[in-house]
Amino acid sequence: MLNTRSLTGIRALIARRLNSASKNFAAAGIIILTLVCASALVGAPQQKTTRKPGKSPTPIAPAAPVAPFHNAERLAYSGLWLSLKDVIAAQLTANDDRPFSGHSEWHFQAQLQTKNPLRYILQVDDHFDSYSAHSDFAGEQFEMHLNEGAKSENHILRIAPSQSPLPAGALQVQVLHGTRDALGFLYYLRTVNWQLTKEVRSPVFDGRKVYDVHAAVVTPRSDLAVAAGKFTATGLSLRSYINGKELADTKITLWIAQDAAHTPVLIEVELPFGSGRVELTQAVPGK
Repeated sequence: MLNTRSLTGIRALIARRLNSASKNFAAAGIIILTLVCASALVGAPQQKTTRKPGKSPTPIAPAAPVAPFHNAERLAYSGLWLSLKDVIAAQLTANDDRPFSGHSEWHFQAQLQTKNPLRYILQVDDHFDSYSAHSDFAGEQFEMHLNEGAKSENHILRIAPSQSPLPAGALQVQVLHGTRDALGFLYYLRTVNWQLTKEVRSPVFDGRKVYDVHAAVVTPRSDLAVAAGKFTATGLSLRSYINGKELADTKITLWIAQDAAHTPVLIEVELPFGSGRVELTQAVPGK
């Protein structure tokens, strides 16, 4: 049980980190679990009805091969944040053949809750939905349903290269063709054969901005032990750029298991206002 002194210390630690953070969160949104963690820490996105794509095209990664995961797959994670262990619980779900705009799409979902003692300071119960194309995992619609303490917000963002009919309450986000949202990009990385491919690049929309993201192999093979078990995995460095300038103060390493499903088993994050890790605790394969 936390006493007043320990709770005060935790509050002071988080306050110092938050005071040093930018209110406009950037590259950590590339990985959805990181995006959710940072959104909880630095606030909700600003709404705009239209976002125009950049003047110069961003390199787009090759079309994705057949997905190694299946419908109804569920992945559960536990996160360490600001030196506090097991204070973030997250779950990813993949749903196939969900009708969207007249055709089938992948429907990816992410849920995140903070746990005590972090929850004493930051109460977060957020939910994210991604509708991504079967062919290349390009984003169609990205939804953020944020419940953080007394604050509740819903953002439905239709992603398209040009204006298109919108559902009620949705905002149009104009992007380059082939842009993926943060959650769809995470699943796309699982389709890549990292034994043969050393780097992919893709425009990625994190709910605020579009980044040019480079995912490159930094550790071809390593044995990892996480809560869900022992895995042989490939380590990927995720670097993001905006207007040609790298966000150098953010470091993200994603570890993808060399199993049949290419399961993300560990995410390590270093940000200007703190570091953390999210590790796999349970994997329920789809059908």
